[in-house]
Amino acid sequence: MIVSIRTKLFIAIFLACLLIAGGLATILQYRLNRSFLDYLNEQESRSLTQLETRLIEVYEARGDWGELEQNPELWTSILDTAVRSSFFPANGDGTDHEPPPPPPPPEFRAHREFEGMPPRSHVAQRMERFIGRIVLLDAKRDVVKGSIRLGVPEDLHELKAQGKTIGYLGMHRRQRLTEKVDVDFADRLQRTLWLVVLLLALPMAGVLSFLLARHLGRPIQALRNGTRQLTAGNYSLRMTPQGRDELGLLTRDFNHLAERLQQNEASRKQWIADIAHELRTPLAILRGEIEALQDGINQPDASTLASLHQEVSHLQRLVSDLYDLSMSDSGALSYRKESLDLCALLQETLTLHSSPLQEQGLHISLQGLSSQPIRIQGDPQRLQQLFKNLLENSLRYTDKPGQLQVSTQLHAGTVTIIFADSPPGVPDEALPHLFERLYRVENSRNRATGGAGLGLSICYNIVEAHDGNISAAHSSLGGLEIRVNLPLQR
Repeated sequence: MIVSIRTKLFIAIFLACLLIAGGLATILQYRLNRSFLDYLNEQESRSLTQLETRLIEVYEARGDWGELEQNPELWTSILDTAVRSSFFPANGDGTDHEPPPPPPPPEFRAHREFEGMPPRSHVAQRMERFIGRIVLLDAKRDVVKGSIRLGVPEDLHELKAQGKTIGYLGMHRRQRLTEKVDVDFADRLQRTLWLVVLLLALPMAGVLSFLLARHLGRPIQALRNGTRQLTAGNYSLRMTPQGRDELGLLTRDFNHLAERLQQNEASRKQWIADIAHELRTPLAILRGEIEALQDGINQPDASTLASLHQEVSHLQRLVSDLYDLSMSDSGALSYRKESLDLCALLQETLTLHSSPLQEQGLHISLQGLSSQPIRIQGDPQRLQQLFKNLLENSLRYTDKPGQLQVSTQLHAGTVTIIFADSPPGVPDEALPHLFERLYRVENSRNRATGGAGLGLSICYNIVEAHDGNISAAHSSLGGLEIRVNLPLQR
């Protein structure tokens, strides 16, 4: 079974919210119990102040703790009065105006439910447990009243009379809830807290998780549908980015991909059409010449054979250029780079092609070619092919007689080779397209000159493979200027 990403997001977000809510409820439950226990301990500790004053009065009456040791009811009465004044301070409820009831006898405390008598109230239970945790020590820290079976209380209050320490009063703090009323109250708080989590937090977490999962899943689903359409060939599809997050950036990247695929598809169709057109023309000429020979219209003389040879040569150059271009496009051309002198390589290429240039009436002038070596890291064979293609481009498309000016310029870290020829020139709108495959300016640089519009595309790939760049502009001589920038050897 395939689980959608929207469902996964919902489950993940809902579980995260559930864990957060459960964790918060657990922490709050613990803190409520501790806070309630601290509150009870603080409430009980207030009674120690009342006890201190009363115990000091008892001590001063006799000068020792003997009366407390001999009269247990006095100790119980003092504790009962202090506890009641602490638990029931004067607040207008009339409790403080009523005299405290006498302490029940031990028999009553032991048999408080005997013969059907009602159980004591929670106040009596609380006071009894509180009284049992009070400890009175004398000045030598011997026990006067109370029990130290739990040890000596940590926080002892020093009792002083006339500037003299007469004893210590302490109380064992509660470590847990013991009275039923306190336990019930804490349980009610916990139940209320978990009811809030179950009835409020969980539904809200579910709704928020669903909305957030739908919000995040919607652009993902849209991208999925868009990818299917791209696979089906609908490259004109564009999606509207929503937001500036990663999904919005992904949508923009999707649109860039669709645009690039659309351009590549259009380029592919144009490429196929242009190749078919380039091959159709010489083949049609060859077929016409051969049919004329078969019909006896033309004779197999030197002129006819020369025409056939010219068309075959054109086909051969076209196939060779297509092969070189396909190899350079795919990166299959091998580049064996080495340290070389660019000026020496350029002069060598010009020397090799000097005869065809002179025969076509194209005068070459050299400027800026330094006698000092200009070292670059490159492939000599491919760079010679680059210079050869640029020379042939000027040779084919320059009116005779014409001029070709070759110069070099040195910059910080780069060298620029410039090929500038005489008319005809190139329109402004054609300059950015000169390095596209099979592109030609039909008005001036047409098929009659023998080119197929692939030479400059091959030049572009060779320069790019050498980490350089190539551009076209209008020449000061009235024709075309090609600039090649290559990095110098470090």
